[in-house]
Amino acid sequence: MREAGCDVRRKCGPEMGNGRFESHPEVRQVMREGAEENQIFKALSILLQYPDRELLAGLQQLRETVQGFSRTTAISVCDRFLAYLESNPLIKLQEEYTRTFDLNAETCLNLSFHRFGDSRERGPALAHLNQLYKAAGWEILTGELPDYLPLMLEFAFVGPGSARNEVLALYREEIGGLFERLKAQESPYAHLIELVLSLSHQSSF
Repeated sequence: MREAGCDVRRKCGPEMGNGRFESHPEVRQVMREGAEENQIFKALSILLQYPDRELLAGLQQLRETVQGFSRTTAISVCDRFLAYLESNPLIKLQEEYTRTFDLNAETCLNLSFHRFGDSRERGPALAHLNQLYKAAGWEILTGELPDYLPLMLEFAFVGPGSARNEVLALYREEIGGLFERLKAQESPYAHLIELVLSLSHQSSF
């Protein structure tokens, strides 16, 4: 059973294309799939998804993408997590993910839940995120909530820089709190969230 506010539908394959969003025709040019910063956000979005056979089948492609990064910290963090995925059986990976993100409200990946819980204020906050996505010309294709961190990272991959910065800045404090709690638990996911936090502070992203 999942904690209230943490139930999301996971739907993302290991491809480096945009899977959760659909753009309006007039803004397709804003998606720069070749830019390294976009690729880092997409890689993080994929690595933070629920581990399944499709994800594991795409690890070699992910590793090749990561090795093409010029940012040594991003390479180190992603390589370390890829090694974790490769060295554990799928059932153990799934149990760890479920225990960490589905059964523990303190480390839920729905960021607005950390700020508002299930209060009435959360609804307008989710609506605001949706409005930001739409204003940038993108529509969510899946049933995930707009505050689901992997989805937000995918928007950082496809969206224009100004909108991306605004979305990440909105919940930077919650990302930092999530990192601290995962670090205290010695979770293998802690360094991924730390990298997200670091990138959220870089105004050039």
